Amino acid sequence: MNARDYAALAQAAYDDPPDIGIADSASRAIVRETAGGLVVAFRGSDDLDSWIHNLDAVPVSVPGMGDCHQGFYFAWQAIADQVIAAVGSKPVTLAGHSLGGSLSLLAAAALTLAGKPPIAVYAFEPARVSFDLTLRNLMSKVPLHLWRNGSDPVPNLPLGGMHPGRLTHIGKPAGIIPVIADHLLPNVTANLPQS
Repeated sequence: MNARDYAALAQAAYDDPPDIGIADSASRAIVRETAGGLVVAFRGSDDLDSWIHNLDAVPVSVPGMGDCHQGFYFAWQAIADQVIAAVGSKPVTLAGHSLGGSLSLLAAAALTLAGKPPIAVYAFEPARVSFDLTLRNLMSKVPLHLWRNGSDPVPNLPLGGMHPGRLTHIGKPAGIIPVIADHLLPNVTANLPQS
């Protein structure tokens, strides 16, 4: 499977009913068996609860994870036990777009802390999830594929935050100033590599 396949699963997390969590919440995911193995894909922001969690961008100290984005961490915690149970002892790849990309990174951190790091993480347009280097150090051996399309502003937020891995820039900016059109998953997918 390639980045476009994982982007399609991130889109399915928007389109399909959640296997984990509640549909109208920031905490939801789908679980799929694929040719590449088990995938858990987290849904991005498309309701009020998601935006409330997005805006709760203060640091919260999490044992083993350092200072994390409080809203994202609370959204992850709401479904953490269900996700960990769904994964069990199987190798898993995590994916998500926007808020879902950020949740996939926190899920990867939790699995890594539990001694079951994911095969990889595909996070499309994730916001920054941490405020120190703890997550970067924790997941230094996990293949993190973080994508930013054009001049999408979301991966630059919140100010003072950081990603646990390097962002790969794709696509050309849709305008001179950051625009949300670059954030839309179909536009991201169109600019991902074919292989």
